[in-house]
Amino acid sequence: MKYVVTAFVSLLLILPLYPSVLIGASAPPPADGSAVQLIESLGCRGCHRIQGYGGSLAGDLTGVGSRMTMTEITEFLSTHPRPDERQLMPSYATLSSEEIDTLSTYLYNLH
Repeated sequence: MKYVVTAFVSLLLILPLYPSVLIGASAPPPADGSAVQLIESLGCRGCHRIQGYGGSLAGDLTGVGSRMTMTEITEFLSTHPRPDERQLMPSYATLSSEEIDTLSTYLYNLH
């Protein structure tokens, strides 16, 4: 019984370090499927938390629409430079203007 209790306590201490184990491999998708598909294919959640799911290496994007205008978000995504030793976020120069607009609209509406 001592080992069962020890294993259970160890599990409780380790699980918060691996949130994907707690919530499953994929989070429930938000309403806009095309934006969510872009976010997943670009790997945004690898670094950013969005609606309670994702990484913590970069800022939480859930409230970005209350901090930036849609124009600012669009401009940032359109002109973001390639990553360097200080910046890990990739450039989105290969995305179409429609894809940038889809992402910008989705992110802006995350209040």
